[in-house]
Amino acid sequence: MNGYAAVHEVVARPPHRPASPTDRDRVGTVHAAETDDSGLRAGPVTLCGRSTAGMQPAPGDRPDAAGDAWWPQISGVRICAACDRET
Repeated sequence: MNGYAAVHEVVARPPHRPASPTDRDRVGTVHAAETDDSGLRAGPVTLCGRSTAGMQPAPGDRPDAAGDAWWPQISGVRICAACDRET
């Protein structure tokens, strides 16, 4: 178990751009949070101290997978440096 759930900030889609099922621009900075009692979902606060209330689970995250990095392998996303230092 890697022990952390990955969550991301939600970036608003520009109003002039139509929604798309593959809209990657909605994934903002990815943060780590300790998991809740289930071991699968993010707790209330990220390791850098931000609330997870407005964040979404990172696509492809498997916090229970042994040996995995805390962040899922999503190309082109920004990983929170403070969260990464704390893992």
